[in-house]
Amino acid sequence: MKAMKYLVSGALVLSMSVAANAQVADYKTMLEPILKELKASPNDKNVAKDLLKTYNKTFKKDPEALTALGNVYLAVKNYEMADHYANLAIARNKNYGNAYILKGDIQAMQDEGGGAAMWYRQSIELDPKNPQAYMSYSNVYRKIDPKESERMLMELKKNVPDFPIEAEAAHSFYNTGNYDKALEYFLKSDINKLEESHLTEYSVTATSLGNREKALEVAKVGISKFPANISFVRLALINTIGLEKFEEALGYAEKLISNEGENNSGDLCYYGNALAGNKRYEEAIAKYEKALTIDGTNIMPYKYIAAAYNGMGQEDKALEYSAIYLDKNPNAKLADYRDIADIYLNKIKKAKETEDANGIEANFAKLVGVYDQVVEKYPQAKVWSIYQKANAAFTVELDDKSVPYFTEIINILENKTDRSDNENYYLGTSYSRMGYYHWSKNDLEAAGPFFDKCITITPNDNIAKTWFQKKAEAEAENTETEQSQSATE
Repeated sequence: MKAMKYLVSGALVLSMSVAANAQVADYKTMLEPILKELKASPNDKNVAKDLLKTYNKTFKKDPEALTALGNVYLAVKNYEMADHYANLAIARNKNYGNAYILKGDIQAMQDEGGGAAMWYRQSIELDPKNPQAYMSYSNVYRKIDPKESERMLMELKKNVPDFPIEAEAAHSFYNTGNYDKALEYFLKSDINKLEESHLTEYSVTATSLGNREKALEVAKVGISKFPANISFVRLALINTIGLEKFEEALGYAEKLISNEGENNSGDLCYYGNALAGNKRYEEAIAKYEKALTIDGTNIMPYKYIAAAYNGMGQEDKALEYSAIYLDKNPNAKLADYRDIADIYLNKIKKAKETEDANGIEANFAKLVGVYDQVVEKYPQAKVWSIYQKANAAFTVELDDKSVPYFTEIINILENKTDRSDNENYYLGTSYSRMGYYHWSKNDLEAAGPFFDKCITITPNDNIAKTWFQKKAEAEAENTETEQSQSATE
């Protein structure tokens, strides 16, 4: 069974839950130099020889300390010695659950999920109040049998009702990168009872999934409860920017920088984004430029500088920095190309205001050229690129230029039987825009069929809904007129 190694991350010696006794601090103190030497020379059989001799003599009857030493060996992947100390601990106390958890972790680290589950199950039977055994067992089955995983969590809740099961389950899912399940369990937890680390993971999870309102809410709780933890301020900043709450974002940005200084390229970019959102573009550009001096490998400042110049109405400077960004970014996304096309769109709008026909033509040709580059690099994005051309023309009321592109989309997608949701959107919108084009020219006979097709694919299209409303009103008015005439006769 693959991807099992994460299971032991919470069970190593320094994080293992242990009963309080006079020797706890002693064995933990003695383990620190042993762990350090084992990490430095994991394959040397004589490493830490004297330290181990003293440790074994001191704690030879203590299953807790023996299990802790086994976890140290597990940390350096010495499975044989880890198992040796697990067996010694069981020999001292056959009901000591953590020793069985260690044996399960040894199996898990070697991708033996079935063996791991067996030892965790045995730990549960012998030590039913030990939550780690339930959590480890649940983790084993998380991917291969989610129902069994959930069943074990419910068993944990029954046997250890005070254990923060939702938070711990969320933490486990977070550690495996399953953010959807992590958020599901975080949402079930009591936010006011979460530990500092869980709050951090909660906010990061929600941020990663785009649930910015929740991420911000959690970050604010973190700021209130743990004001010394600047990561909550950073998370609040990221999500207020994402929510376009730029005035609030600026407050978090200033707090972040006052605590951390202007030494982090990413933080400076967030600060710049907050400034740009408040239309303080020149100050934003200064932060982005400083970010470049701190970390030359971070190419995002070029993208942000381009956006700032575009916001200032300096499209040529925006294009200059966009070109630098694309040149340095071999993995540019479709959105990056659309950002450049939007700069040309702004130039078209300005050309229309001054009635500069040549400027309109030239910049629209360049906009089309951007999307042609996309098709060359990503042939699978052909329909997306055609739609962007059509929508750009429609946006700046170049309706005649939009028609060929909307028509091309219809020709490509109309008879396709396995359309994706995005393709349905492109097709439905193309029908709507074509209907609008003919409607605007008062060619109602040509407009009608497009709207009829549109409403079957995108029933909530606003233009189509308006069309049918106006059509119904006109038909009602005609019926009323005909009735009135008939009554008169």
